[in-house]
Amino acid sequence: MVFGWGRKKAPPPKIEVVRIRLEEAPRIAGEVLEKRSEGIVTEAANTLHRTNELIRELMRIRGDLERDDLDLDAVDKRLQPLAVRGKKMLVDTLHKNALEMEPIGAPEDMARVAGELEHRLKRLGNILGKQTRVIHTFAETYAQRLVQILEEVESNRKSLMDLSGRHLSDVGVANAVTGGVANVGAMKTSAIENLKKCEDAKDEVKDLDIRAARLESDIRAFQESEEYTGLLAMRQRLDAYEVEKSRLAAEISTRFTSISRPLGRYERVSADKDQTALLFRVRKSAYDVMNPDDAEGVASLLEGVRRAVASGAISVKDTDKALEAIARTSDAIPGYTERVGKMESTLSRTRAMIRDAEPVRLHRMEKDLESMREARETATQKATETMAAATAAVASIPNEVSQVQRALLRLTGTRYDITYEVPG
Repeated sequence: MVFGWGRKKAPPPKIEVVRIRLEEAPRIAGEVLEKRSEGIVTEAANTLHRTNELIRELMRIRGDLERDDLDLDAVDKRLQPLAVRGKKMLVDTLHKNALEMEPIGAPEDMARVAGELEHRLKRLGNILGKQTRVIHTFAETYAQRLVQILEEVESNRKSLMDLSGRHLSDVGVANAVTGGVANVGAMKTSAIENLKKCEDAKDEVKDLDIRAARLESDIRAFQESEEYTGLLAMRQRLDAYEVEKSRLAAEISTRFTSISRPLGRYERVSADKDQTALLFRVRKSAYDVMNPDDAEGVASLLEGVRRAVASGAISVKDTDKALEAIARTSDAIPGYTERVGKMESTLSRTRAMIRDAEPVRLHRMEKDLESMREARETATQKATETMAAATAAVASIPNEVSQVQRALLRLTGTRYDITYEVPG
């Protein structure tokens, strides 16, 4: 029998959740960032301390190498210059680059130190690379230790870069917390402002509805007054007169249409420019020339047409019938002139009476009512748009808060239940 068989599995440990207000998140992120930064700086300082110990060892090697004659007397004289030059180059490079680094006291120092180490290692590496055969031949004991030290310095440099990267990542996460809280604040402000604008727009709509209803009542009352009903009666009479005018114009047009053929052909045979111009006006609207100023000229025009038909200058199918129609038209001119004169006088008088009775106050009220309707439409649209903007801002807050929660969890390792107030 397997020991423990049949026992219940232990429940998974409960994840601790800390409840905080949204406004507390930046403070928590800042405190954690400060502690983590202190730890990272301490770790980086220790790494630099170890690095400086290696650099001091490089300085000792430089001194030892500078004093060591490398037993060059036993070396072939042809190779001695190569060994001397290689030794000198290595000593000079160590002299310039094997210098202790300034201590790390702040996070930004890590990248500075790592960068400087990279430049020094590159210069030392270049010399070792160029003189590798010489150094390994004549100073092998130094070369092995130099390579080992430089590898350790490079390892430390990478550690510093990693620490700097961790710090920058922490700063980015902390900034995400602070920025997220600021975004939520901006969304709340936007929602509150738009809700206020929406309420103001709704109040404006209500006020415009009340004023418009009052104005519509005033308009109806005015339209029921004797003054306005009298005006409507005059407008109806004017409409009736306009109908009579149209009938009279049609009658006159029909009369002149009966002699349209001779009139049209007279234009070709007449040399009188004034008569030709008058003929154009007659054919365009005979009603308009039935007035005292033009009546004599029209009669003279018709007499000219009659003589042209009688003389054969204008050919028609039935000369007698055409002459009879011209005579009837000419005889009708005085009557038409009198009727048109009376009609125009009646129309002019009626229009003047309507202008005098024109309801200026009514027009002003109607114009004001139209302006109110346009303002109401604008206010209604504004209320809709601002409410939509406020709703969108409020709807975006939970997602922003969730991002703050995730950033805090990543930075602190603790899950936070963040409470906040929603406008509305």
